[in-house]
Amino acid sequence: MKSVSIQGIKGSFHHEAVKNFFQDQNVEIIDSPTFKSVVEDVISGKANYGMIAIENSIAGAILPNYSLITKYKLHIIGEVILPIKLHLLALPEETLDSIYEVRTHPMALLQCENFLEQYPNWKLLSKDDTATCAYNISLNKMKGIATIGSKLAAEMYHLTILKENIHDVSDNYTRFYLLAASPQKIENFSKASLYFTTDHTMGSLARVLNILAKYKINITKIQSVPLKGSIFQYSFHADILTNGEKDDNYYKALEEIKQNTGFLNVLGEYKEYKV
Repeated sequence: MKSVSIQGIKGSFHHEAVKNFFQDQNVEIIDSPTFKSVVEDVISGKANYGMIAIENSIAGAILPNYSLITKYKLHIIGEVILPIKLHLLALPEETLDSIYEVRTHPMALLQCENFLEQYPNWKLLSKDDTATCAYNISLNKMKGIATIGSKLAAEMYHLTILKENIHDVSDNYTRFYLLAASPQKIENFSKASLYFTTDHTMGSLARVLNILAKYKINITKIQSVPLKGSIFQYSFHADILTNGEKDDNYYKALEEIKQNTGFLNVLGEYKEYKV
């Protein structure tokens, strides 16, 4: 059986991302407290794969996770784009009137401000993980306390949903990468993630972008990340669309980019996830 390490515990959005990616396949979920520990699980062989969030449509990129991928030389073998639906969860006997405290991840609190402002007497506590809060409420029968989390967490920990879809922005998505310690051949891949550096000469980044345009390759994402050990120098992560292993333009572009950058690494070739 394949195993996947996730940040947080079962019932989290990372768990949902794994279920979404593997569909009906039976996989073992390994709980891990931090993104770094997820990476360590993969490197050590404790898990076959790691699932980590890489960006949110509201909060933006998770820069430390880009650095973890490159530092530990991990390989991207897939992606998932998950709609984030946040619900108010509590013990089955609770009502909105009986709640006096909400504890959840700080990002969940921020993304549900409009709803929470309707209940100014509620105490709001920031905690590490939405699913862990749901688990603790269920395990310890914490009366009067609610959390904000997923339907999966409600199902797993036998909580009731007091109010559905309490997030402020309806189009809230998080993109996740599925990572492996070694490269894997993905048949008919349609997307690639590139990692490269440029010097400080005028137009150095533009040259890379022009090469991709020359070969009619679409960029879906470009992200600068501070280059460790350098002062105000940056590496770049770019996600591009390809036509797979038979795409001559893709390979020609890679060769030309190599000649115009400090280095170029292909972090992964995988199938694009379409929302």
